Amino acid sequence: MSDLMAEHADKNSAESYAQFLTLFRDSVVGVVGIGTVTHDAQGRPATGPGFSVGRTTHGDGQPRILAFADPETAAQAPGSQCNAGVPGQVLLKMAADNPACDGILVNSATRPISLVISKKTAQSAVGQGFGVSLPRP
Repeated sequence: MSDLMAEHADKNSAESYAQFLTLFRDSVVGVVGIGTVTHDAQGRPATGPGFSVGRTTHGDGQPRILAFADPETAAQAPGSQCNAGVPGQVLLKMAADNPACDGILVNSATRPISLVISKKTAQSAVGQGFGVSLPRP
């Protein structure tokens, strides 16, 4: 996912953003896990009962879910807060449904790049699926 984020940073096209969103939706994304964190059969962190995800107001001060591309790599970075993985489709639904959340801030695991998935984009993704016509943040 970090590679697609870098590609979008270079191209800044609707197509590259749609590719990123599709991969985000279909991937396990790193998060700051709050509450119970367990491990799946492969030993990867997974969510447990009562689990929630951390948020950030970085940038413009709006509250967003804090997510990390490529969670295995992100979790190994010095000082990383990435300690769990959640399916991207679940994070999109969380951002779409929570009135106190303005979207998702996704940090690359390999470059100093962040992409925002706006609440409007998350709502469109949850309601209609993906395509190049998705609104951009």
